[in-house]
Amino acid sequence: MRVAVILTLLMVSSSLAGCLGEEDPDYSGFEGCTEEDLQCEVETPQENETQEEVAPPPTDLVFASPDGVELRAALYLPESEGPYPVIMWIHGGGWRQGDRLVSGNHATQQIVEFGNWAVVSVEYRLSSEAIWPAQLDDLRAALDWIQENADLYNLDAGTIVAWGSSAGGHLASMLAVTPDLNITAAIDWFGPTDLNVLADQAIGAEADYSAVTSLLGCDLGENGSGCENQSVSASPALLVDNQTVPMLIMHGTDDEAVPFNHGTILHDALMTPNWYVPVEGGIHSSHPWQEGFVVNIVREFLDNVTQNSVGNQTIIVDAGPLPGTWEGELLPNVQAAARPSQGEWMVWRLWDHLDAEWDNTSSAEDDWVLIQFAATDCGHCWNSAELMSELHTQYHEDVTFFTFIINFSWSDSSPQEIAAFQDEADFFGCNNDNNNCMERPGEPHNWTYVDDRQLYWFSAFHMQGTPSYAIIAPNGIVQWHSVQSENSVSDALAELFPEGG
Repeated sequence: MRVAVILTLLMVSSSLAGCLGEEDPDYSGFEGCTEEDLQCEVETPQENETQEEVAPPPTDLVFASPDGVELRAALYLPESEGPYPVIMWIHGGGWRQGDRLVSGNHATQQIVEFGNWAVVSVEYRLSSEAIWPAQLDDLRAALDWIQENADLYNLDAGTIVAWGSSAGGHLASMLAVTPDLNITAAIDWFGPTDLNVLADQAIGAEADYSAVTSLLGCDLGENGSGCENQSVSASPALLVDNQTVPMLIMHGTDDEAVPFNHGTILHDALMTPNWYVPVEGGIHSSHPWQEGFVVNIVREFLDNVTQNSVGNQTIIVDAGPLPGTWEGELLPNVQAAARPSQGEWMVWRLWDHLDAEWDNTSSAEDDWVLIQFAATDCGHCWNSAELMSELHTQYHEDVTFFTFIINFSWSDSSPQEIAAFQDEADFFGCNNDNNNCMERPGEPHNWTYVDDRQLYWFSAFHMQGTPSYAIIAPNGIVQWHSVQSENSVSDALAELFPEGG
């Protein structure tokens, strides 16, 4: 269920397609990047001499084994001089999916790269493995592990901030309201704060509230009984007191998965210092959560935490549209966890495959890019797997292929399932759990698969279903976008490469 992969902290959505204009693209909005160097790296502090004395950051470290379930942490250290204050990142996924390796976000990566904070991304027992309060118990164990290993990794165990999104935001809030825990502050990104309210909202909308039922082990529905106490024990807004640690609460006004009022409910209940940040136009687990203005608010909050100066603030921000995702636009630097064909999961950046100096000339080094958005449990994607095999055979010398795997609400794909679908390997669960992945049409996909199960990039690219496609010119300009075109991806490639690739 859990795989050893490098955590890619990400969370951005973006859309692709376009026609090349006559003017040179504008790279001015990409800090640190120039026309001469599109593949720039984020600047990090200079290495210090003591860094070599610190043990290398593990990504597969067992911190607890409740009931025989091994729980792992991934540790990421900055290159600045320690001791490092600690962010404990808690993944989302409705309490029933996700892991420490591929369920993080790009915002935490930026905190590591630009600042002095270490990130410990932790797992907890999913609701299929144990019901509440097992998840809270697991996070207690993670905090104990940080304390016990602080000297080994040069961590500041006196400054620990719990931070999570969605279900992870809920758990971070629970840590904030739980007494006698060694945390300094908490950051809640669009997490549910009153589970009774969440269940009522889902029932009223005739939506699925099974995630809450699975977590609590009881039914909060109209016919449910005996679940109220369990629900209260898992509702941070109902447990606040004057000992609750300072909090940063950020929630999108257009969030349909966890309605916006959950952030307001928690903010109104708090008796202790907190920053409340409504994000106008923000949706669930997508744009703008990786944008600079959001990350800067988090950085400022963390600075106040270290200075013990967190007060009360309400900061209203506007998400605005995400640039660089339509035809004719320059792509943002897509970053995610990715798996090369039959390889190991790794940090992947799209700009590594682009060339800012490309000017409509071709060379072996200047490949175009085809991005496909698909789901392992999508019947049309199941059938399109064969088409992608054929297109790759025909165009792989001129086009670099990437498949982004997403999760729909009815899908619950895992890293193992993604890999099996990619390799056409033995794994029962593909195609809406009707087929073994090795039965899918086509050949093994000998290109990189990208984890987009949180629909970050799917949303950013304004995709409306799967399979969907975008074609990118070597200089990063979206050349063609399936949402903006009536042509098929096959026709689009044939127009670009009339010689047949």
